Amino acid sequence: MRTFGNGRAALVADAITAEKLGWGPRRRSRPEPEILLRPRDGDPRCEPWMAPDWHDPSKGLESVRRKSRRRHWSYLPNAPGVLRYLEKLAEPPGNGKGWCVAVAGLGRVGGVAATALATTPSRASGIRELLISDVDAANQERWLLELGSIATWRGEDVLPRVVPTTLSQGFDRCDVFLFAASDSVPPVGTRGDVRGVQFGPNRTILRALLDQARAATYTGLFLIVSDPVERLAQAAFHDSNQDASGAFTGDGLAPERIAGLGLGVMWGRALACARREGWDQTVARFGGLYGPHGAEVVAFDDIRKPDTARSDSLSAAAREGNLRIRDLGHLPYVGPGVSSVGLTLPPLLAGKEVLASVLIDGIYFGAPARLDWGMYPTARPMAPKVWKTLLDLHGRLQAQACALDLIWHRG
Repeated sequence: MRTFGNGRAALVADAITAEKLGWGPRRRSRPEPEILLRPRDGDPRCEPWMAPDWHDPSKGLESVRRKSRRRHWSYLPNAPGVLRYLEKLAEPPGNGKGWCVAVAGLGRVGGVAATALATTPSRASGIRELLISDVDAANQERWLLELGSIATWRGEDVLPRVVPTTLSQGFDRCDVFLFAASDSVPPVGTRGDVRGVQFGPNRTILRALLDQARAATYTGLFLIVSDPVERLAQAAFHDSNQDASGAFTGDGLAPERIAGLGLGVMWGRALACARREGWDQTVARFGGLYGPHGAEVVAFDDIRKPDTARSDSLSAAAREGNLRIRDLGHLPYVGPGVSSVGLTLPPLLAGKEVLASVLIDGIYFGAPARLDWGMYPTARPMAPKVWKTLLDLHGRLQAQACALDLIWHRG
């Protein structure tokens, strides 16, 4: 078996890609590579560019219920942008001092999320440094002072260091970028789709950030917190990988390095319903939640043997929790900032399973997932009824993304 590259990752039987990277045959004096990658056939417009051995992108939505039996990592050699990600993967792992996380946008959700991360000891979160930025200089300074005032009396726990930054500096320094900026949040009293109406304004902000990421040749994680989460994650992949004519370039952000963080609060609302009814132990152990951070999210009390009435109640609680808070005269932001970010990002960075929206067969779809270089769905057995529900939901969301021109034509 001929391998190329002397770093922690090596290519198997792909001399052409190795030559593009400047990787020669692996020296015999080198230890065995940690990661062996084989080229695979696939469409870089709708599949991860690199995937671990436990995830098979060709299975599409099947990957949420069936684990891959591949023996090697895989990659798409026909995606131009994959080269810099292969180089990044081959580098030695981090310095062991923790992650550097940038938060862009210190509004309600962004501010609460930053607070939750800043108050979690580094030994628990894995975060050594928190970079904060906001277009409003006074607001950024305010949050720097607020977060800088957080400390424990003679405590031994080290908290993340909070540092102000600009967007360009953030992309140069951070391992993880959190997009929490938003514009035109519907005021209290607004009815209808309060998330979807934010797509246009927030996509405009996002495009400017994608330009900054491209200029910095950013290869870290790009996580979407702003609404609508899945559409903006889709836009991050789409807009960073197309030219002025709208054609796919494949030289932007890798789809597996993009994910949406919005399902934590949906799960929290479903669990609150389960606690009120006395089902929480079963739901916490066997339940599941899939789909978007929106009105079409679906929750199940037990994905192996779902009870229709219970599952419908959980789904309704997840979908309508934000509207109940709005009806009380307040904007819902504490739950999203804490559950979807503060309690999700630390286990995500530790490689544990979380709820996130990741690329599955061309669209960003919420499911249990974990980080292994990129973000990929984790599989578990499920009842036929659950599977049918997910198939229908994925199809509807795919059609919606198509209608918004967020998917390239597969021809």
